[in-house]
Amino acid sequence: MIGLREQELEPGVLSWVLDNPARRNAIAPPVFEWIAQRCAELRGEVVILRGAGDRAFSAGFDLTALAELDGSGAVPPDDVLIRATAAMQDADATFIAAINGYVIGAGVELVAACDFRLACASASLRVPAGKLGVVYHAAGLTRIHAAFGSTVARRLLLAGEQVAITDAQASLVGLVEIDQLDEQALALARRVRELSPLSVAGNRRLLRALDRSQALPAELLEAHEHARREAYRRLSGR
Repeated sequence: MIGLREQELEPGVLSWVLDNPARRNAIAPPVFEWIAQRCAELRGEVVILRGAGDRAFSAGFDLTALAELDGSGAVPPDDVLIRATAAMQDADATFIAAINGYVIGAGVELVAACDFRLACASASLRVPAGKLGVVYHAAGLTRIHAAFGSTVARRLLLAGEQVAITDAQASLVGLVEIDQLDEQALALARRVRELSPLSVAGNRRLLRALDRSQALPAELLEAHEHARREAYRRLSGR
C-alpha cells in the first residue's frame, strides 16, 4: 500500500507505518480508504501505528486532495478520514499509537482514535483547522476532546497552538526515548495479547463507548455539519 506499510511483527501483532517521506508522512485519501477496509478484516489483533523515521508521525491530511473539491460540498474531502477513524473505533482490534515525532491535523485524530498512546518526549500536536478555514467534524472533535482533554483540545482547535506532548502526558501510557519507542510499544502489545480475547474485546467496546458517551443535541450537530460544509464550499472558491 503506497503511503502505509503493514507488517506482522509476531502472531497477532501488526505494525502499520505511515510512510510518505516526501510529504512528511502526510496521509492521502487511498490510505484512509485502506484503513477503513482493513479494519473490517481484523480479528483480535493489536495494531501499532507510527510514522516512518524519527521526526514526523504525520503531517496530516494530504492537502493536495483539496484540489479535488468539486465545490458542491456534497462530499467534503475529510469524508475518508471520518470513515477510517470510525472503522478503527468499530474494529475488533486494539490500536497503539507510537508517536515518534510531531503530529498534525488528521494525524492527531488517528492518534486520538487509538486505544493507547505512547510517545517520545520530542513529540507535539497541532491541528491547523483555523488557519485552513476548516470546521472540524463533530466525531473528530469529540474524539480529540476525549483523548487529550478539554484544555488541550481548545489550545489545538481554538488557539491553533502547537502543543508539546508533555502537556498532554495524562493521555499517554508512557513517555519514552525515541530509541525505546518500538520496544515499549511491542511490550504493551504483548501484554494485551496475553489477556483473554473475550475480556479485551468486551471491555474495549464499552471503554470506547464511554469516550463518546456525552450525547450532543441533534440541532447542535446539524448546525455544526452545516458550518463544516459551508467552510469547505468557501475553500473551493465558490
